[in-house]
Amino acid sequence: MADRLERNVQHRRTVLRALLWITTIAGVVFAIINIQRDVYLLAVLELIYAGFAACLLRFVNTTPHLGAWTTAFLVPFFCIMEIALVLPQSSFTVFTWIQTIPIISYLLLGKRGGFWMSLIFISLGVVAFNVRYVTEASLLNMVVMANIGFSSLAVMIFSHIYESSRDDNERRLIELAGTDSLTGLANRMRLAETFKSMRNQAERNNLPLSLVVLDLDNFKQVNDRYGHEVGDSVLQRAAALFQDRLRDSDLACRLGGEEFALLLPGASLEQAADLSDGLRQRLADTPVAAGYDTLRVTFSAGVASLGEDGDSLSELLKTADRRMYEAKGSGRNQVVAAGQRYALSAASTAPEERSE
Repeated sequence: MADRLERNVQHRRTVLRALLWITTIAGVVFAIINIQRDVYLLAVLELIYAGFAACLLRFVNTTPHLGAWTTAFLVPFFCIMEIALVLPQSSFTVFTWIQTIPIISYLLLGKRGGFWMSLIFISLGVVAFNVRYVTEASLLNMVVMANIGFSSLAVMIFSHIYESSRDDNERRLIELAGTDSLTGLANRMRLAETFKSMRNQAERNNLPLSLVVLDLDNFKQVNDRYGHEVGDSVLQRAAALFQDRLRDSDLACRLGGEEFALLLPGASLEQAADLSDGLRQRLADTPVAAGYDTLRVTFSAGVASLGEDGDSLSELLKTADRRMYEAKGSGRNQVVAAGQRYALSAASTAPEERSE
């Protein structure tokens, strides 16, 4: 999410920078032309705004207040377009600039800001055109106004559709990039992004944050004996259990292979271990069908807590991973957390076959 926001900001900086260059150059050119045509008010406005655009170019790449500066630039910029349209000496071709308003607004302000900015200034532009050029109530004037109104509306609608589609597609691509295709869980990339925000929130509110690393026991035997299709079913069953039993604020992640991670905001080390042990028992109690057999699936897990076991994701993963291997070495089918071992079931540590 943070990367997406940063990309959007960089995109808008690039668009604004291009607009500032066009405004600077075009402002000077049109000012010279309008001075020769004795349209001094418009020439002065164009020179002032060309200077304003040139000043903004100096810090548009670095300002942390890009949104505020963008709005501060666009509102007077669009107002000058409207003024140019109603001046007696101006040409009706000024309206071609009015029709760039939706494109500029959506590119720089996004869907919501672009909609309102476009609606306000396109409406004003159509009214200004009507005041300046349509003076008689005739069928021809009605045709002119209909063309102006509907063409402006079309540009606005298409800009809105494009921005909505682009935003949805970008969100979908980011979601796919952060999702494991087999289980539908988050992957390691999204775990890293989510951990940053959860850690900041935990530190700001003085709340615990725990990480669980778990590995399905003897999973290679399942793949070797029953095939990868059954192995995939086992992974999907475990993933479905995690999604069903965890809170919306928790994050279940597939790290790779048969290894998973659970990120649990607000959960202390002991609470995370209790939760993991409950998941372990429930998974063992829901066997997976494998032909005429059923497999009793278990996992071994290690738990680490922010602060006590490290301050970074890599440190927590390292500690939780070490404790998970301690659980494996102590007989599997158990949860280890800072010296405490949760193994309430004395069941077999290997997938159990049951003939139907």
